[in-house]
Amino acid sequence: MTTISTPPLYKVALYQTLILLIVGGFLVAENAVLAISVLVGGFIQIGPQAWFARQAFKYTGATQVNQIVRAMYWGESGKIVLTAALFVTCFVLWDQLNFLAVFCAFIVMIPVQWIITLRVLR
Repeated sequence: MTTISTPPLYKVALYQTLILLIVGGFLVAENAVLAISVLVGGFIQIGPQAWFARQAFKYTGATQVNQIVRAMYWGESGKIVLTAALFVTCFVLWDQLNFLAVFCAFIVMIPVQWIITLRVLR
């Protein structure tokens, strides 16, 4: 039995998604391709990071240290592979995306994730 509960990290992905959808909603009035590009770039960051958080906090307690370390390595390697696969899929399937907007949204979502994580964990 463990006394430390698993942090509510699913809220981070939920809040990121809400922020991304709001920004996408404002951008769709300006330019639909730009809005879709921002949404795709944001979801490329949110999805693999949420999967990593799920893997990293699957186990708790001092007796499960080996499983925790294994899950952390599995989560990080899976996050890298998922991110690369999503970017490749994005570039192969969509010719009309604004790829600069995809990369910018991906990069901007990283500090957004940090800020939300700090607020959720307080």
